[in-house]
Amino acid sequence: MIFKNAQKTKLLPENEIIKSLRPTIRHYTFFLVILALCLYLAFTKSGIHTTKGFSIAFISGFLGVYTILSVFTTKYVITCQAVLIKKGPFSLRFTEVNYSDIDSIFVRQGKIQKYFKTGNLIINAERIRYVLRGIKDPFKIKEIINKEKASYHEKRALMKKIL
Repeated sequence: MIFKNAQKTKLLPENEIIKSLRPTIRHYTFFLVILALCLYLAFTKSGIHTTKGFSIAFISGFLGVYTILSVFTTKYVITCQAVLIKKGPFSLRFTEVNYSDIDSIFVRQGKIQKYFKTGNLIINAERIRYVLRGIKDPFKIKEIINKEKASYHEKRALMKKIL
């Protein structure tokens, strides 16, 4: 007999996902507008049939497609033990940043980013700097990472006392 409201006991996996993020397309709005302006100039002022116009159109189109692809293929995952980063259309694996390796976390927001409520999260870890670009509510994400980092260190300290 199955009960509708019965709660199942669930064993948590070793590396439970806390939050999964993607950059917002709004973060790249200014860049995409400039590319659209370049395409407009390539078609109207220079003429697409000239070498100059074709070059501008080709480079602008390539950069626009690459930017859009990188937005949709970039993924940031916050787990119980680490922050996982997968950037761009050509990366095949996640880069893992363990909480024990993280030295500091900063938020960088420009005026346009503040308007769109996005920002960049900078994670400094053992001589390497990771930048999570175009994050919605970067201060909230920073809090989540700091909380998980503190929880991770508490668990490790408890395990050391037990062992």
